[in-house]
Amino acid sequence: MKVEFLVNQEIGVDGRQLFIQESEFKKAKDDLEEYNSFAFATNCLFSFYGAPDDYISRDEYETILSALEKGGAVIISIVEERYPRRISPEVYVSNNNRLKKIVI
Repeated sequence: MKVEFLVNQEIGVDGRQLFIQESEFKKAKDDLEEYNSFAFATNCLFSFYGAPDDYISRDEYETILSALEKGGAVIISIVEERYPRRISPEVYVSNNNRLKKIVI
């Protein structure tokens, strides 16, 4: 599965996001190796920002998949609160250039 870590210093994106095209994301539906690759990428993202035991579970994957349309994309972002320090993922699906937040 091809997963892109988004980094763009000009707009303040410092790698806290994963971007996955719909065609790549759907590969994990019936292929355990592809799902494990996806879960590993999410675990790496979460671990880097302080949540080493977290990843997108199979049930969460299915929730995201149900909202994804042909030609869309998935964006998984890290949100960090400073006081108290908490890290949490936010998931968005982009269908026809419209973002929709997915509650997982």
